[in-house]
Amino acid sequence: MRLRPLIPDDVPACLALAAAREWPAEALKWRMLLSIGEGFALEAPEGGLAGAVISTPYGGRAGVIGMMLIAPAHEGRGLARRLMERALERLGPVPTLLYATPQGRPLDEKLGFVEVDTLHKHVGTVRALAGAFEERDFQVRVMMPADLEAVVALDAVSFGAPRRMLLQALAEVSLRSRVAVRENRIVGYGLSWPNLDVVMVGPLVAPDDTVAQALASELVRGQQGLVRLDIPSRFIELSAWAATHGLVKSPPAPLMVLHADMAPGLREHLYAVAMQAVG
Repeated sequence: MRLRPLIPDDVPACLALAAAREWPAEALKWRMLLSIGEGFALEAPEGGLAGAVISTPYGGRAGVIGMMLIAPAHEGRGLARRLMERALERLGPVPTLLYATPQGRPLDEKLGFVEVDTLHKHVGTVRALAGAFEERDFQVRVMMPADLEAVVALDAVSFGAPRRMLLQALAEVSLRSRVAVRENRIVGYGLSWPNLDVVMVGPLVAPDDTVAQALASELVRGQQGLVRLDIPSRFIELSAWAATHGLVKSPPAPLMVLHADMAPGLREHLYAVAMQAVG
């Protein structure tokens, strides 16, 4: 099968591939990922795609692999390994992250990935929040265009690599964007954005639990329908806050890394990820 670049015109074929694996038809996500990363596809002899994957590089300092899919009719032929090896080759020997699925984890481990963390998805309809959050030495306000440089720098420290293109892409489609300010300095930020019928909350970066919960409150307040936060397991208080406000916690998803002993960055500040496909 011919391995070639995945392009925006392939999104309908990607959605068909996703439907075959009972994944949702997330056209916005596919287009966003292709705008900031590099995708690879294997063409099926009968037409359409036999498999696809997207790698997202971050400034030569880290990379993420996501959206790995193989059509059911083409399983067991080594196609996933072929796609993964191509994606890894393009990223180079930098710390490379992915969230493993039960089906994909055996191959991930054969390729050298090791588990370094876990994450829990929290989804539900938000119950009523308190009218005012007790803000002591900080305030939460709307993120302004002039805040972008400070937000990009703050995010790079927490994630361990620069993600300007991702943050710009998310800001363009965001429903809400907020920053936490302490002594005239931005110390945290968060975004919410639409993915089909779900409001995704993330990235969410904060210096402590109090700031994280204040940001999350402003991002979910008044949102209609389902809301989702993907919260690393270490953040017990934010997870409990989400459960208290109606979000149901799912079993953990393992974060795997290659070319490193741990995930880069100050992960104690990365309270929620934008989506698992971008790390």
